[in-house]
Amino acid sequence: MNKKVFSINLNFDSLGEAYGWPSDFIEDAAFTKGVDRILNLGHKLNIPITFFLVGKDLENKKNYEIIKRISDNDNVEIANHSYNHLFNFGSRSEQVIYDEIYKSHELIFKCTGKEAKGFISPTWSVSKNVIKNLIKLNYSYDTSFFKSIFLYPAVLKIVASHIVKKKFKKAFQIMNRRDYLIPFKYNYEPFFINSEMKKVSSNEKKSILEMPMPVINNLNPPIWHTTGYIFGWNYLKNNIKKILDKNKPFFYLIHPADFLDQNDLDKKYTLALERMNENYKNKIENLENMLEFIVSHGYKGVKLIDIAKLYHQ
Repeated sequence: MNKKVFSINLNFDSLGEAYGWPSDFIEDAAFTKGVDRILNLGHKLNIPITFFLVGKDLENKKNYEIIKRISDNDNVEIANHSYNHLFNFGSRSEQVIYDEIYKSHELIFKCTGKEAKGFISPTWSVSKNVIKNLIKLNYSYDTSFFKSIFLYPAVLKIVASHIVKKKFKKAFQIMNRRDYLIPFKYNYEPFFINSEMKKVSSNEKKSILEMPMPVINNLNPPIWHTTGYIFGWNYLKNNIKKILDKNKPFFYLIHPADFLDQNDLDKKYTLALERMNENYKNKIENLENMLEFIVSHGYKGVKLIDIAKLYHQ
């Protein structure tokens, strides 16, 4: 196994999703501007991008064509982030969860001609029903486990932001989840799990690879680009260095908010995204600096499915 590899995990929460998918909203800058911005950066640094798409976004014709255009790029992987991006995703019924995964899966396949093999739950809301359905649909890996106490302030911040913007339905959804302790039952390192959420060996057929958010320990924030905006870039680099020193594969989580700004927003709608006042060029520079820091330590960028294949061998 080539241990010094990493992936960009782009949790593609679009502007359409943030606005609540209004019927007259067509020009989603997350797609029309953001996709090329992040792909250009990836090309510059020779780092592939794994896009975790919300399926409903592909019902927008412009978004669909953009993803179709980039899907044949060898440095792009299209993965699944559910259909509706429900904030209490893991707490829904087994059938609702299946429908959410499957409907997005089908839209991705129709658009790209390829089956998604990776998944991340909205707001890291995971449960036995999520795992069971991912295994049923033959997913190779999942990145929904947030094994850090910073999950709780992160969730509270999301709730507060949505209440301030009067997005009460979403705020209630995230408060109505019941899965906060699940990730803490498992390892920091990637592991295989079956539909009963029991750890199994890598050769178990009915299982899925879990790749938790990279963390140093439960008491530290995860290695996540957002952490740099909260605690400072030097703090984030120091924590990343501790991960790099392990000489093991990991992923670096980013969001469209890391390369969009207020000029990309449609003023007709409100949303609860943070840090949109900072110019996107500064954001790209911050992101480039962090990725260059990782590469400078001998790490090579790959798609997340490539890391998953290393563990499946």
